Amino acid sequence: MAIPQPSRSASNTSTRAAITLIITSLLAVLLSIYQWIELVQLRTAGDTLLCSFNATFNCAGVWNSALAQSVHKATYIPVVGWGLAWSFVVFLLALWLLIQAKKPAPAGDTVRALRLTTGIGALVCILLLAYSVSIKIFCPTCILFYLLVAAAAYLAFRRLRTHDHGWGQAVLLSAGLLLVTLALLLYPGLNTPRENLIAAQLPTASAEQTPSPAAARNPLEEFLNSLPMGVQQATSDSLAIYRRSPLLEKPVDPKRLAFGPADAPVRLIEWTDIRCPHCKNLETALSELRKITEPGSWSQESRHFPLDSQCNSKVSRAGDGVSCLAAKLEICLIGSPDFARVRTAMFEQQDKLTQESIWDIVGKDPARRTSLQTCVDSPATAAILKEDIEYADQHKIEGTPLVVINGRKATALPAAILSLIITKGHDDDPAFLLLPSPDPEILR
Repeated sequence: MAIPQPSRSASNTSTRAAITLIITSLLAVLLSIYQWIELVQLRTAGDTLLCSFNATFNCAGVWNSALAQSVHKATYIPVVGWGLAWSFVVFLLALWLLIQAKKPAPAGDTVRALRLTTGIGALVCILLLAYSVSIKIFCPTCILFYLLVAAAAYLAFRRLRTHDHGWGQAVLLSAGLLLVTLALLLYPGLNTPRENLIAAQLPTASAEQTPSPAAARNPLEEFLNSLPMGVQQATSDSLAIYRRSPLLEKPVDPKRLAFGPADAPVRLIEWTDIRCPHCKNLETALSELRKITEPGSWSQESRHFPLDSQCNSKVSRAGDGVSCLAAKLEICLIGSPDFARVRTAMFEQQDKLTQESIWDIVGKDPARRTSLQTCVDSPATAAILKEDIEYADQHKIEGTPLVVINGRKATALPAAILSLIITKGHDDDPAFLLLPSPDPEILR
């Protein structure tokens, strides 16, 4: 019996579908590479990602989530690396299908391998999207990737035809390509930091200040030399921004001090939003700095810029009142022993924070809650919050967190902050000459 040959129209359909799959998978490859570069920049230089718009649509928040970190720890490859592996497998299968489409030989195994790969990819994307919904943080580039996966799955299941029903060879083909691709990605995966190297470098600063006579003479030089090259470049860029920022002098407000004395040589003011992942990272770094720096060397004023139009006329996005409540509650708690505990707990639970959970963090004492509720609702607290917002606007705030050091707008880079603390606020210390030249774009 003669083997039936595929019709010309079916062959043309497979060719067009294969070409479209190649284009779709190439776009996914390029997007995954871009995401991986962004992830490395986030972990090594503390850069604000282009896909991080606010507390809700924030790639950094998803990539720093517990699930993403668990995947990286368990497989040695970050989530974006798995996306790249999937994209490359689909590309190879679609390319092989295109080659087969020009031959009379059947391509059933390749079609089934594509269906298996894209189907599993689509299922994983649905689960990842559900996870984003649960933590209320969405990665815009991840959503774009999910759409590319959905398009690939549609092409594989609706535009490709096969009459065979055996899946053994398809599983071997798909799994074999995936394992080879993952093996190739293992090296860059192992060299992708699982945590923010800038914050991770801070604990070494306490040891760097007294390990040798040379370090005692110039602790800044020792600290800067200990930083990875990417962090040194980011520190140089941060100092350039700091030096070019206009000086806006404002007396210290003792009532706003969260840490340190009013006469500290380095006065740091930070504006945060409780749901901002970068603000959480900054608070973690500042907590580490409090442990390793000399007492009295710096102070911290906590101010607020809630990203909710309910209490902040400078933003257009309406929220659910969580950011407003958190900001007002911190204002009411400043100077209280509970301030640090409540603030830390709110940041730790920012992914699932609600107004009721904020009050649960404060405590169950009805009298205490009534007293704080009165403070939160008072015109005086609203006036303090308005002052914070207007003060941030004077420094031309572009997003949270905003950091101001000794009256000049700085960056939230922990290594740069620590450098200024070590020099007692002097940005002209000769040791800074060790740093690479700042990015020319910053000097324009």
